[in-house]
Order: sequence, then C-alpha cells, then structure tokens
Amino acid sequence: MHRTAPLSVVLLCCATACGPATTQTTGGATANDATKPTTPAETNYEEAPDFTLPTLDGDSVTLSELRGDKVVLIDFWSTTCDPCLREMPELVKLYKEKKSKGFTILAITIDGPDTMAQVASVVKSKKMIFPILLDEETEVMDRYNPKGELPFTAVIDRKGYIRLKRAGYQAGDTASMDSLVAAIDEAMADK
Repeated sequence: MHRTAPLSVVLLCCATACGPATTQTTGGATANDATKPTTPAETNYEEAPDFTLPTLDGDSVTLSELRGDKVVLIDFWSTTCDPCLREMPELVKLYKEKKSKGFTILAITIDGPDTMAQVASVVKSKKMIFPILLDEETEVMDRYNPKGELPFTAVIDRKGYIRLKRAGYQAGDTASMDSLVAAIDEAMADK
C-alpha cells in the first residue's frame, strides 16, 4: 500500500505530537523494574519488529542484521518537526560517546515526497553521522509508534528486544535524557 502524508498533515502531527511532554515506557517493565538486573524474557520486553529500509546514501539496513552485535537506538524524526531537530545534537553526542562500545543510532526520517529533498541538507547541518533511513510511507513508524508521535525513540538490545520507548523531546529535560542513557547502558551491559 502506497501512502504519503501531505505536508499539512505532517505539520499538524508535529504541532500536536511534538509537544513539550516526554513520555516513555520500558518495554513490558515498569519504571521501578528498570533498576533490577533481569533478562529480557523475565521482564516481558517486546520483541522489536524487524524491518529493512533504504538509507540516504543508497544502501539499506535490516534491523535483525545488527542483533548480537549492536545496541540500537531508533529515532523517528522529520525535517518539519522542530523538537526532532532540537534533539539531534544530543543524539550526535550520545552516538560519539558510545559507538565504539557496540552502539548505533538509526535515524529514520518519515519525510514524504514534499520534504524529502530537505533531508540531506538537514543531516549535514545537524552533523548527523549515523545511518539515516528513509520511511517515506511510514510503514516502520506505524509498527513502532502507531500514534505517530515525533520525535519517537526506541532502544533495542542486542537480543532484539525493546528496552525503552520514548515519545517527544523537551530541551533541558535531563530526567528523560538520563532515563534514555540508563536504558542504553543497561542494554549494553547485557551481553
């Protein structure tokens, strides 16, 4: 099914979904469970849906090919989402700090035909040095984030389980960023 969103719909989604509140969940676990040492099966973490998407540079990435090797942060974003763009420097910093330790970021843009031409210039201006994946029809986003909230982040451990889902971004929300880093570190500690 070929589906694209008109620019007005994308902007409306960003205006409503990219609000100041940041919400997050930890797979099937509660916030109190995040500090307990457990395995994904013991906490009922949800298995991350597999996907293959084209990249901005013409290759493709399949999530399951990273299993066993990398902890993956998936970030859904758009060039028309201001909170998405404000968050990028934080993600670039995080990537630089952790990439040598078995961590990667897959930044999945949901820009459609109306705004796809802007993606390369935004990637360059925000110094996004991690893989940029293209989900023009929002098929992958719909599987991870049916509400269409932006930005939307998921942390996937090496076994392919979702450790954290986070919707929204508010500059200066250190508690949310600390929770994100803690989920990444926890997933990286589990081999």
